[in-house]
Amino acid sequence: MAGAFGDWSVLVIEDESFTRMVLAKMLGTLGFKAVHQAADGEAGLAVVRAHAPDVVVCDVEMQPMDGLGFLKSLRASPNPRDRALPVVFMTNRTDQARMDEAAALGADIFILKPATPESLTECLSAKLG
Repeated sequence: MAGAFGDWSVLVIEDESFTRMVLAKMLGTLGFKAVHQAADGEAGLAVVRAHAPDVVVCDVEMQPMDGLGFLKSLRASPNPRDRALPVVFMTNRTDQARMDEAAALGADIFILKPATPESLTECLSAKLG
């Protein structure tokens, strides 16, 4: 499956540095042309503005700006590309209310942590067509 994502760039937003590094390495192995990283939603917004990734893999639970805050800000952007940017959420919890809130903001795919190369490939293939 390596190379399947060679035309795409991805942003990983995860506050836990070891998890972020593992995810970035996994996504690199899957063949993304660029893997950007951010430690929280606010930093993620800056990376979106600087690098315009094709898809975002985002943790839900982070401080100071969590994944839902990131998604709300992204969807409120004046940039149409930001408003349409695919966001895949990673979570430890399948809290239905939280998932419904994220879905209402335009997140339609969730990966249960820990993410695996298989779960990432499956959901990112679905998002990127």
